[in-house]
Formats: sequence, C-alpha cells, structure tokens
Amino acid sequence: MKLEGNINTIPLRELIEMISYSSVTGALNIYTASSAGHLYFRDGHLYHCDAGAVIGIDALASMFELSEARFSFVSDITSDQESLWGDLDYHMQTAERLAYRWKNIRSSITSLDLLPVLIVPLDTAMRRVGPSHHEVLEQVDGQHTIKAITEDLGWAEIDVAEAIAKMVHDALADLRGDAQEPELAPSSVARGGLFNRLLSRPGDAPRQPAVERPTLSSEEMVLRVLRS
Repeated sequence: MKLEGNINTIPLRELIEMISYSSVTGALNIYTASSAGHLYFRDGHLYHCDAGAVIGIDALASMFELSEARFSFVSDITSDQESLWGDLDYHMQTAERLAYRWKNIRSSITSLDLLPVLIVPLDTAMRRVGPSHHEVLEQVDGQHTIKAITEDLGWAEIDVAEAIAKMVHDALADLRGDAQEPELAPSSVARGGLFNRLLSRPGDAPRQPAVERPTLSSEEMVLRVLRS
C-alpha cells in the first residue's frame, strides 16, 4: 500500500497522528527538491527518523521546518536503526519547538560549517554578550566553525547557533564560509582567569501561524488508505 500527497494539504503532524492511529508498519518519506527524510513506524509507533546524516529528534525537527514538501507512505518498510523511544506526542512537541527555534535563525545560520569571526574589539563583545554565552564567545577565534564549537562545548546545536546568531544580529560577529587566520581586534581586557584563551584568539516570539487542517473527508480518505 502506498499513499502520496503534499504536506500543504495534510500537515506532517496530522500525517504522523493518522499513521499512529491506524497502527500500521511502514515508512513515511518526506521529499523536497534537494533533500529527503524518512520516518519509520512499527504498528503505529514511531521508532526511527533520519534526514541525511541527522537522526532522531533533530531529523524530525528538520522535517517540521519544511513548509513545502511531498510525502509518500509505503507500508511494510522497516529500518534496522532505532533513534526514538517513548511518547509520540512528546517527540512531536519537542521537534516542533526545535523547528520553530531554527526557523527564527535560519536566515543567518544557513550552515553549521560557517565560520564566526569577531568584528569588534574583544572587550566590547565581552560587555555586550550575556554571561550564558561567554563560553561560545570564547570559541569565536576565526578558526572554529559553528559545528566545531558545538562539538568542543558539548552543547546542543540550536543553543550554539542561537548564541552566534545573536552576536551577528548585534553586529559583534560576522559569518564566513572558510577558515582563515584570526583577526584580532584591539582589546583592553587584561589576561587572566576565564579569558586567557579569549585574548589569544582573534521579546516574546510571535505565535506560529495556524496551519489549515485538512477537511474531514481528506482524513477519512487517508485513514481508509492506511488501513487497506
């Protein structure tokens, strides 16, 4: 059995809920012009999700970011991997929150391979960056990409990306495509303590628009196909 359509017609959340309600086994494939993601269900339970090299909740969040994509559900397709456990609604709420956070910064953080570089004196950046982002600022040396900073700190990608996006928005840093020699700005901060390494290196979110729900007849059609 195969079901196809567009997430503009049937939103991803409702597709997942209908597949879960129908207790079917198979793969829900999400396609764009440049990428593909896959959600695997066993008797209606979502147990694995992948999108390129990304798996689990981050992969699911990347699919919730999409505003335009086609889908197909193919029954009896399985995966040997397992990256999601527990309550389905919790997974979807977490993924939707992540997707919303990424959407807010995606225009500036287009890739984790971008290289953040300070464009103001270090002491200026120190005064204007909040304490919670000092660890990220410590890594902004013109040599560490956003991905490398994430790996070094052991933070979630979205947390590092939001910190860098805030620096870019506040005109403290710029993003470049390739690693290069650090550009040190003049600084009056003295050496010592937490900032030794630094000196050696160059309101409420708006509500998301409501997605129009598919008509009852569309839901009934999808459920009939899933159960067939």
